[in-house]
Amino acid sequence: MLRKILIAFGLFILALIVLDVYFVHRIDSQLARDSREKLKKLEPRVIRGAGQFRKSTFYRGAGLGEVTEILVGWPADLEGAALTVVGNLGAHFLDNGGRLKKEVRFAKGVFCPVKIARLDASGTYGFLTRDECWASDAILFDKQGQERWSYPGGVLKGGVDDSVGGGLDSKGKLQVVIGFNGGGGVVLVNAEGKKIWQKADRNVWHVETLDINGDGRIEILHSNARGQLLVRDASGEIIAHYLTDHYVSGFALTRWGAESQARHILIPSRETDDGCYRPVILVLDAEGKTVAHYDAPLGDLMNQPQGTPVHFPKVPSYYAVLQSNGPLKRSLLFLYDGVGKIAYQEILADACFGIASMPGKTGDRLLVGCSGDILEYSPITDGAATQANSDAGVVEYR
Repeated sequence: MLRKILIAFGLFILALIVLDVYFVHRIDSQLARDSREKLKKLEPRVIRGAGQFRKSTFYRGAGLGEVTEILVGWPADLEGAALTVVGNLGAHFLDNGGRLKKEVRFAKGVFCPVKIARLDASGTYGFLTRDECWASDAILFDKQGQERWSYPGGVLKGGVDDSVGGGLDSKGKLQVVIGFNGGGGVVLVNAEGKKIWQKADRNVWHVETLDINGDGRIEILHSNARGQLLVRDASGEIIAHYLTDHYVSGFALTRWGAESQARHILIPSRETDDGCYRPVILVLDAEGKTVAHYDAPLGDLMNQPQGTPVHFPKVPSYYAVLQSNGPLKRSLLFLYDGVGKIAYQEILADACFGIASMPGKTGDRLLVGCSGDILEYSPITDGAATQANSDAGVVEYR
């Protein structure tokens, strides 16, 4: 009898293994087919505006990895530079001409984005991991690239979705907000990486911090499994729910108009048009009011948005949006004109996560950071040639 039971149990286990292999194979095959279909749609090309803008290489930096942030001014000014370029392997400080002034290498390699974090009221800076995708702890590096602390959050520790500098405490020291996958909720930690409080929520996809009413106090914005964009106060209590008629997962803070600091919210979403979904880009002010609404063809195949206003010399102002798909190594760049129309749209054959407009004497220079490279976009101002090339180069999205 025992032998029969063992044989039956063995057959049962074998059947489970066979079923597991079968379903894993089906899932992998479906994912592969989905990826191939997406890549067909995302063949690198200029979709709109060919002949209107010139693309060149502003900087090529070995040792950066994937560029995830480009900042003008602070903290580069502390290092005698103009630009801070942060990648997942290190940071480079550049002058206005794209020449290297200083290099920082992170002591620990990471596969997620890294961005600048203000560590104290004096302006001391460090580097904080972002968008950890459940696979990494939240890690804070100092200005030399050495690890100061890590907050556990890998796959076996709850899964960190995202982390962001949460402003300064009453002593002028950094606080960090961490959003967890599953039921881990939202956690606030102090300058030493120790938990201050934890609030319940599910799948906190993305977190940002912003003074929403100009009173000098920082609030927390985050999305969650229900697609809500929630606002919490410094103690973690929910005080507002933005964009209640849309599902929100990824979003970003952005400068808008003549702002010197990011005080608006950039959100990729989808809307129904004649029974079909179409991707859109929305810009909200700090209090949640929609101030801009853009069409974003192919944007539903992307994530991780970034945006910036750009004031080119001798031409109208634009708003630039960069969206990326890391696994597919593709990115979308949009330039919207003053009436909200797409003046330029390009599919880039790389995962590009950094965008900035660098002011100059006569206007801005638009910079886009990809895998170790920074691209520069500038307008071609020969009107007649530009219009002819533009008309010839338009590829309609369907």
